Amino acid sequence: MTSEAELNKLADRYPFDISEIEQLVRCHSTITDTKNADTFLTKIALSSPYSYFFLPGDEMRRRVEIVEDQILPSGFASCLRAAMSVDLFVDCANEGHPSLERFLEGVADCGQRGHKEALRVIWDCCSYSAAFEDKLESSIIIDLCYRLSFAADVIISPDADAKGIIAKLESEHDSACSALERSLAQAGEGGYVSKANFFLWAENTAPMLSSTLSTFMHNLLFHGKWVKHRLNFVLFQQPKLDQHSDIFEAHHPNLFALCCTTPSLAGDWHNLYSRQFHGASMNRLQYSILGYKGPTLVVIETDQEHIIGGFFNTKWKKSHDYYGEGSGFLFQLFPTLTVFNPTGEDKNFIHLQDGLGFGGSKNMPRLFIPASMEACNAGVMDKTFQTGNLLPDDCLEKFNIKSIEVWGTGGEEAISKGLASRAKQREITDSAIYQARVVKDKKPLVGDINLLDTPLYKHREEARGRSDFSVDEQHGGYRLERGQ
Repeated sequence: MTSEAELNKLADRYPFDISEIEQLVRCHSTITDTKNADTFLTKIALSSPYSYFFLPGDEMRRRVEIVEDQILPSGFASCLRAAMSVDLFVDCANEGHPSLERFLEGVADCGQRGHKEALRVIWDCCSYSAAFEDKLESSIIIDLCYRLSFAADVIISPDADAKGIIAKLESEHDSACSALERSLAQAGEGGYVSKANFFLWAENTAPMLSSTLSTFMHNLLFHGKWVKHRLNFVLFQQPKLDQHSDIFEAHHPNLFALCCTTPSLAGDWHNLYSRQFHGASMNRLQYSILGYKGPTLVVIETDQEHIIGGFFNTKWKKSHDYYGEGSGFLFQLFPTLTVFNPTGEDKNFIHLQDGLGFGGSKNMPRLFIPASMEACNAGVMDKTFQTGNLLPDDCLEKFNIKSIEVWGTGGEEAISKGLASRAKQREITDSAIYQARVVKDKKPLVGDINLLDTPLYKHREEARGRSDFSVDEQHGGYRLERGQ
């Protein structure tokens, strides 16, 4: 039994609070119980009292079975045990050595120790499944992370559509996330990547990839207990679009690929502009985004079915000059995910005037959509973003738009603030337009048309002073007293 003083000491040494340490102590006791015949993942999930509170009865056990048997790759639980060195914990416990702290280290490595340690666990899981190879196929790594993102949701969400997720994974067969797989493969040689290749690629292109494991383990251990101020990672959440998308309907795994690029693309998405719903007009596009302030995704599908775009966190405005912040980037999403981060050399992020441009210069933006929304341009290099092809190597820099969409992202709170900013901007614009239409001083107008000197009002002058005219207070005018 661990005393309160020992729990406090462990909480000081490890990146968990007291209640989490208590749960991890219970979990460790369950895992090291050799008489318990449950699977490794089931032991972890059922050791927590939260599992019965959020998913009563045998629901948690049923969900873990679905995750193990139908969502995660075969043998994942055994590979995770090895990657976390769980068998060492059991050996130490049987020999009377203190294994609890080693267990806490293993759990912390899955996310709370940071991005690199979680990547190490992901790599080790894949390496163990591939007979300890020192180079791996990119598809093995990406497939595991893709499935972990779904498993994390099924574990805790009462309304998670487990059957739908399973059907989706079965229908996609191999290479569901081909854009991510090709991107990672390019970091190595011959379709294989080393551990160093993987770490460097994830750092530059997919910094949220490690959160798929971290979120899965957090949900498995603590279920609905979110202690966000204690987390050393950002929870991975699948995007939730509030409107149909022409671009992502046939390429749903590309949503996962995009979410791996920045935490600001997780959770709720609100459609600000869609060519299908709002019309193919630069005026409509600008009206939809002007004034909006917050994380925003601009995504374009070309007539050749390539997908490119940009992500920015700023307030959208018309300006003769460039504006924007250094957190934005351009990307190619399909056929190969490539992220072009800011170089720091220049700050020409957004130019919104007659058309919409990103990077480059006013005369030649790196990515440009003209007012006609035809004959657009996607360049290879500029001083604001990293060099590389926005379109595939075999394409010219000119392209035509098949679909274009703009989404407000960042979750419900960020979207609400962005829409409030847009509404305020529209009020200011509408007020300015109204004021411009109102003539404040009417004297010049009256002098110009000189209505009072016309016969139209002559009777009023002639009526003044006559004895048979009196004021009609009831009807607000004059009354003529006629003789009998």
